[in-house]
Amino acid sequence: MAFLPQHKASQYSDFGVYLRRINSPASPHAPAMYAHQDDYYIFGLVESGTGCGIIDFKEHRFLPGDMFLIQPGQVHRLVSSESPEGWLLLVDSSFVGSAEKSIFDNFALFASSFRIDPQRRTELLHIISLMVSRTDHLTDALVKATTRRLAEVFIGIVAEAVRDINLQHTRHSKRQLEIVLAFRRLLADHLATSRQPSYYASLLNISAVYLNEVVKAVTGMNVTVYIKNEVVLQAKRLLVHTDLTVKEISYRLGIEDHAYFSRLFLQATGVSPTAFRQRNLE
Repeated sequence: MAFLPQHKASQYSDFGVYLRRINSPASPHAPAMYAHQDDYYIFGLVESGTGCGIIDFKEHRFLPGDMFLIQPGQVHRLVSSESPEGWLLLVDSSFVGSAEKSIFDNFALFASSFRIDPQRRTELLHIISLMVSRTDHLTDALVKATTRRLAEVFIGIVAEAVRDINLQHTRHSKRQLEIVLAFRRLLADHLATSRQPSYYASLLNISAVYLNEVVKAVTGMNVTVYIKNEVVLQAKRLLVHTDLTVKEISYRLGIEDHAYFSRLFLQATGVSPTAFRQRNLE
């Protein structure tokens, strides 16, 4: 399955929707083999063939009937594919409502792809067909508005499917998930400010002990380890997606001692930041 580099979406950037047919490797649209980030949501529907991709440095395999979701900011690249057929829908993040975003954020705690049920798969393909029929008239303002609404319905159906999967597989209470998602959002905004569990517990108006219990119950790791992993993930993204030096990345993540940052990264990944960058940009 081909993951799309950012410049490919510019064709539809004036109204925030891009639909692309995925064909075999013989397609003139060559898949992106390098790691990159996008600032929009990517929904992929696999009809036939197989693919293997990396999303935030974790390997994911896709089979016929699978649906995958790449959220804004996630680094992704294609590893391999065999006769892939399917669709990619790229949409501006403003199209994803707060309820859908919460569902997708919850899902991202556990996975990036799932097997979609036959009924919803048929519905999504029908919506795609309606969008395709309008591709020759995208200079018309009314057609653009209709296409946007179709994209929003597509997102809603995917959110329904993801919600059902979340309900089937999670053993955690709604309150626990809300705390973890709120913690993740705070961590994204304040990572360079503090890496202390007590700091985030205070922002959530709960005790550090309770925050640790909830995060460990939901993610399998305590808050300290989760924060450390988030530092490493953000470092990986910056190493691959920017030209910042290791020292600059360390400062951006709130670590003034860049030698300590390099040791932390090496301990977590088994390679130095420089070696990780070289390996992922080859």
